[in-house]
Amino acid sequence: MSKSSAVEEVPAMESTNEPPPEQSEPALTTGQEAAQPEPTALVPTPREPDVVEGEVIVIEPPKISAVPTPQKQKPYWLLIPFTIFGCLAFAAVSSLLPLLTPSATITIIAVERSITTTATIQVSGRALLPLTLMQSVSVSTTGKRHQDAIRAVGTITFYNGLFTSQTIAKGTIFIASNGVRIITDQAAIIPAANPPIFGQTTVSAHAIIAGSQGNIPAYDINKACCATSVLAKNTEAFTGGQNARDYLVVTKADIDAATTTITASLTRSEQAALLAQVNPGEELIAPPCKPIIAADHKPGDEATVVTVTGSETCEGIAYDAHNVYANAMQLTTSDAANRFGTGYSPIGDLQVHVLHATITDHTKGIATLALKIDATYIYQISPGEKEKLSELLAGKTKQQAINALSQFPGIQAASIQFSGSNTTLPDDPNKIQIIVVYQTS
Repeated sequence: MSKSSAVEEVPAMESTNEPPPEQSEPALTTGQEAAQPEPTALVPTPREPDVVEGEVIVIEPPKISAVPTPQKQKPYWLLIPFTIFGCLAFAAVSSLLPLLTPSATITIIAVERSITTTATIQVSGRALLPLTLMQSVSVSTTGKRHQDAIRAVGTITFYNGLFTSQTIAKGTIFIASNGVRIITDQAAIIPAANPPIFGQTTVSAHAIIAGSQGNIPAYDINKACCATSVLAKNTEAFTGGQNARDYLVVTKADIDAATTTITASLTRSEQAALLAQVNPGEELIAPPCKPIIAADHKPGDEATVVTVTGSETCEGIAYDAHNVYANAMQLTTSDAANRFGTGYSPIGDLQVHVLHATITDHTKGIATLALKIDATYIYQISPGEKEKLSELLAGKTKQQAINALSQFPGIQAASIQFSGSNTTLPDDPNKIQIIVVYQTS
């Protein structure tokens, strides 16, 4: 067997199932074979692992493309027409812009007029259910008083057992069981006895020392005195004796303070209760409610606390606020036309204030409102007037145009700006732009 045949048999001995690999390199030349004395097929190789029967492992080498993929060239040539088009467009816009823009701009400040008016209108609303609330407030009294000691007073009855009358002098003194001295205020003339009835008379008396100790019980004085067959008794207790003291009394200011607290509380509660019945878009008319006030003490009464009770019944009407606003707008529009003439229109919202509200008929929900209305009116320069102004001012100098604008009834002030180096308004009215500015205070 020749050397070349031995080389060809090596791949067949390794695996009969694997296809022969593609040749990536050219075959060896004859000169190279001559340089090697022995063929490469006879060189011993490492032992291949045993192949399991029925299992074939194929290892493919990575494929390397021999021909490189050519890169796609960018179309730089398209920049040339786009650049030319942009330059032409810029030139066209630059040439047309002066023709399309005005060469003079006039800024006008329109005349502003304010108006304040009052009016009385009648509204028809919805009667709300009357509400009655009651509240009591107790406050400490602030009045201060001083009381001196007071003597106790009473009477002494004298009994006469003689058949002749007897007289006991005024100022006769008796001593009570507690040591308090009692003195008579007048002379006692005792009639004669008429057996079996004694003659008797009663005179007033008082304790000499002021204070509560003079309040002696009945019959505390029961003794013979003063003359023959005369007996003295206090058949009733002596009362009214008081010690000196400082005490508090009710004042009018105390009652007024409690009344103010009650009224404020009731008013807040009544207002909240009435507002709870008002629907969205409605306003409330609730006239002042008159409370009924009652106190458990009068001014001057001795007391440390006075309780004041108040009750209030309130009624109200809910009316549509939009209707009132519409009526106010109509009134001011008519008033403004009479004052300023035509051409003025309101700007901003009207300020409508209800000065006074009176319920004319609660059952029918009719009320009368006294209104104060504040509004601002601006002279409206129409597009037609702008066009006439442009025609009037065309070709005039700046000062001539300002003088002409100052004569216009609806213009308060004006300013003119020229484009470029122009100092005269263009002859073409279409190249004059008029801007109206409304300045509300």
